Amino acid sequence: MTASFSLDWFFISLIFVAGLYGMMVSRSLLRQFISLEIMSKASLLGLISAGAKTGNLALAQTFIITMIVIEVVVVAAGLALLVKNYRLTGSIDVWSLNKLKG
Repeated sequence: MTASFSLDWFFISLIFVAGLYGMMVSRSLLRQFISLEIMSKASLLGLISAGAKTGNLALAQTFIITMIVIEVVVVAAGLALLVKNYRLTGSIDVWSLNKLKG
């Protein structure tokens, strides 16, 4: 069981690092939102793995449902920002966000 647990965490950290790399490298807002979602899914997988390891899967599932609700709000706000930026500047580049003042 411990070998499976450590293997789970290896792949979870690999997925998280892939999302972090996408956040750091990309200048496109859409790609950054996708990378943020990849990172959040890795954290959800970590919660599932930790809940299964400790035998407290119900608590892990409640945290996961809460995180999913928060993710929906973050994605909705981020996509609204993306659409507003695209309408004003014609691009989804991060560096054009300073034109959204006022």
